[in-house]
Amino acid sequence: MENKQPMKLLVVDDEEGIVDYTKKIYARKGLLTFGATNGIAAVEIFEKERPQIVLIDVHMPFSPIDGIEVLRRIKQIDNSAICIMVTRITEKEKVEQARQLGASAYVLKPLEIEELDRVICEVAKITF
Repeated sequence: MENKQPMKLLVVDDEEGIVDYTKKIYARKGLLTFGATNGIAAVEIFEKERPQIVLIDVHMPFSPIDGIEVLRRIKQIDNSAICIMVTRITEKEKVEQARQLGASAYVLKPLEIEELDRVICEVAKITF
């Protein structure tokens, strides 16, 4: 008998409310969720838990490292991780930098769960 483990999702945002809300939504959808409110903690959780999907806020002014650096470090640990960048910023330079580092997708805030669901399902090849 196959024992299928749930997919893991790490939510990285310097706003704790966004982390908690997003974790709850995706835990209800059957994912094992983790959260971090700064980039250093995110990389540490990633190293330990190895989530398949990571939602990363690009602009985290209260974090020692921003989302682009989190993406860079995660991809060095596991290049197969599905990293979805989340931000209010629409700067083409940041979008291009994230793509070059291996981001799977880019989603704008404010987060719309239907849109985030669609992107996660598309890039992770899963359904809810």
